[in-house]
Amino acid sequence: MNTPTLSLTRRRFLTSAALAGGAALLPRAAGAAALRRPPVARIEPVTETLWGEQITDPYRWLENDKDRDRAPFMRGQDAYARQVLGGYPDRPRLLERIAAMSGDVTQVVYPKPAGSIRFLQKRTAGASSYRIVAHYPDGHEQVLADPATFAATGSTAAITWWVPSPSGRFVAFGVALAGSENAVGHVVEVAGARLLAERIVDAQYAAAAWLPDDSGFFYNRFAGRPAGSADFYNDRSLWLHHVGTAQAADRRIMAAGMDAGVPMAAISSPEMQVGIGSDHVALLVRDGYVRSFAIYLARRDAVLAGTATWRRICGADEGVADFALSGDTLYVISNKQAANGALLAIDAATGTLASACTLTPAGTTVLDELNAGRDGTFVTVNDGGEQSLFFQPGSGPMRPVALPYSGWVQSVAVNPADGAALIRITSWLQPGTIFAIDARTTTTTNTGLQQRPAIDLSPYEYHRIVATVRDGTRVPISIVRRKGPIAAAPCLVHAYGAYQWPSQPVFDARGIAFLEAGGIIATAHVRGGGEYGRAWHEGGKQATKPNTWRDLIDCCETLIAQGHTSKRQLAIVGGSAGGIAVGRAMTERPDLFAAVISKVGMSNPLRAEFEPNGQPNVPEFGSIKDAAGFRALKAMDSYHAVNDGVRYPAVLLTTSSNDARVAPHNAAKMAARLQAADPRGTALLRIDFDGGHDMNDLSKAKSDAEYADDFAFILATTKGR
Repeated sequence: MNTPTLSLTRRRFLTSAALAGGAALLPRAAGAAALRRPPVARIEPVTETLWGEQITDPYRWLENDKDRDRAPFMRGQDAYARQVLGGYPDRPRLLERIAAMSGDVTQVVYPKPAGSIRFLQKRTAGASSYRIVAHYPDGHEQVLADPATFAATGSTAAITWWVPSPSGRFVAFGVALAGSENAVGHVVEVAGARLLAERIVDAQYAAAAWLPDDSGFFYNRFAGRPAGSADFYNDRSLWLHHVGTAQAADRRIMAAGMDAGVPMAAISSPEMQVGIGSDHVALLVRDGYVRSFAIYLARRDAVLAGTATWRRICGADEGVADFALSGDTLYVISNKQAANGALLAIDAATGTLASACTLTPAGTTVLDELNAGRDGTFVTVNDGGEQSLFFQPGSGPMRPVALPYSGWVQSVAVNPADGAALIRITSWLQPGTIFAIDARTTTTTNTGLQQRPAIDLSPYEYHRIVATVRDGTRVPISIVRRKGPIAAAPCLVHAYGAYQWPSQPVFDARGIAFLEAGGIIATAHVRGGGEYGRAWHEGGKQATKPNTWRDLIDCCETLIAQGHTSKRQLAIVGGSAGGIAVGRAMTERPDLFAAVISKVGMSNPLRAEFEPNGQPNVPEFGSIKDAAGFRALKAMDSYHAVNDGVRYPAVLLTTSSNDARVAPHNAAKMAARLQAADPRGTALLRIDFDGGHDMNDLSKAKSDAEYADDFAFILATTKGR
């Protein structure tokens, strides 16, 4: 790599231009205390030479949370944004309607059976947060964990992960405070809902896997570095915790350098899968967030005795996209030879990937996920984002599971005792429903655990169109709108396109408020996601990432051409990595959109490696340490693509103080740059000072308010464009 040279000009000044920054949209009755404009960021250029190219960053100082000007800038920006958003005339009505629909019925997500109990993550009607509940065969329920009991006064808490033990005797769960993901693990004994004394720190993404006898569980553990550290996500390790003991007594099972036969890098993350009815355990090692990983097998008794010899099944470069361990068989989805994936079976005691037996060859749809059952595995099949479900027995063909509609199979949880499963499915106009599955007959029964909301959905319809984008690729667009003739209307287009994760059909009760207001909600299934498997992902990552935002642009052009909307009524929204899609679509085609919303979005990928979550993202986006990676990152950096004097759409950027996955400076720098480049435009920065990356869905009140802000912003800007 070229060694970067820094020339730091220590100029502290405020631009003399008066930034209107949304003044045209200020409520007339804002009052004497109203802010006339957002605070102006000082300009302090930092220039680097990377691979022969000079890159000047005028707001690098916003990355330093200790800088004396940063907190006043962030507080002032948020105050101004909330003043503007709160003054939109549609917002009170929208918030009232959103709150009514989101709290209309009790919500149940991620059901998990164990023993004779169905464990639920449940939010009662009108409540703000989800609790863990045991639902017994006779219908009565017992609350096992309530996040409110862990929160400090005036703050919030959420349960971020939870797993019942195989017999249903215990539940392990993680609680994170103030919207962060820095979870502390706990164990509750189900009988009597007794919280045990142990506390397990650094358990952000624990991926807990219980031993068959309920005595303990394996979990993924962070290195314990301070929040905000550039290597915060690095050097994760795998540990074994025994119930009733202190964390200090936990035994480390795997870490970098611990076993020469299991190579791990700094960005590697090890997790364990304990097979159903199996004497083996499977160790997976994932680098970053790619959907491909190394797998090793060992006997469980040897692992517990500390004498395990790990047998390598595959490396991270061998195209295994998912796996499940059931009895003596390891099932894997392999897309090494076929991008859509073939289902293979490997003998857990002696087999290798080379000796695997093909159970289901690759087809036209994508084999997406596996969930181990008894004597087989459940297989989720993906077709452009819409899913179906099958059961693959140890021999013979896959059997389809009868689902009432195609949509998104959000969760599949198998009871180790009998192999029966609970699933939750949803679709664009089908609220989430929980079904029980008998694995032997693949019949489904509605459990009645989830009430259907009292929302009249009959006026609306879903249909899918296809955009033929500039390189000839056919990209699907999902549209939810009011029934009747097509007519141009305010249209909110979602896009993501990263990590091979598809944008799935999901019912969103809050979104009905936007449809009632005359809007259309669409999803552009852009490349970079997983709608069509590995090939779709590889068409929108690193050097091919421009396809992601150009697919979005071309999808929006198609919506206009077919009469669904117009430029003055068009809004796009993307969250997290989806910030790249919407940010670069906006900077490449600022004339095309009326409004853009980037929710905790990546705006400054050139600086991603210096964020806490930056290094695990290198496999997806690239590294400035090599020329090709630098060029890819620069191409996807919307902050550096902003040009002075250009009239940009109205922009709403959101971030949270406790976001470790996309650092808050992404939104802060983007807001400062847009406000300076387009002084007459609207660029709002909304900040949750008690929140994290995507935890608002676990707090009803916060999520309601955020939706009301988004929809009011879109309706105001599309009406006034």
